[in-house]
Amino acid sequence: MSSTAYNAQGATLKIGTTSTAKTITGISQANPPVVTATAHGFSDGAVVKITAVVGMTQINSKVGVVKVIDANSFSFNGVDSTAYTAYSSAGSATPTQVTLTNFKGWNGFAGQASDIDVTDLNSVAKEYRAGLVDNGELQLDVQTLDTDEGQMALFGSRAASGPASAFLLTFANGKTRTFNAYCKQFSETGAVDGIIMSQATCRITGAVTRG
Repeated sequence: MSSTAYNAQGATLKIGTTSTAKTITGISQANPPVVTATAHGFSDGAVVKITAVVGMTQINSKVGVVKVIDANSFSFNGVDSTAYTAYSSAGSATPTQVTLTNFKGWNGFAGQASDIDVTDLNSVAKEYRAGLVDNGELQLDVQTLDTDEGQMALFGSRAASGPASAFLLTFANGKTRTFNAYCKQFSETGAVDGIIMSQATCRITGAVTRG
């Protein structure tokens, strides 16, 4: 009988979802910058890419994570525009789904249900009931690349401190794991005769859908 094992090689991880681009009318020089876009309609945790800005050209092609301030503005977490040239005009903010490149491996989905103590005075031993499932964390290993959109999204998620983004892990055979998570740690390691590696710890919130 031939093996039916899933092959990890060829797996991909994508973060965010796609939506309609919004026109930018202002960006502050701050960490994080505040972006003005009338009736943007974005939600906390949206992964957004900025393009076509005039003046503050350093922000073009940057990917960050949204925290909504009001209907017409949001903070662009993961980017420090303090030393950028002042915004002049134009630009688009586009919710996007980015792919994590230099992706080396993952470990996670190891959470468990909580134990609810239902022992009462008639019990002859401790009694428990299963509580809600906690899907735990996902550990990601990647080769560090500051210009990678997926790594920018993870860094932006950590900088945003909390709002969850959409994640899609797809295996080479087409099987998927879909979930929401936020990055709470993004570290780097390096050693003699080695490359710089990054490790991201992403907290899963809610269900994990197996497709």
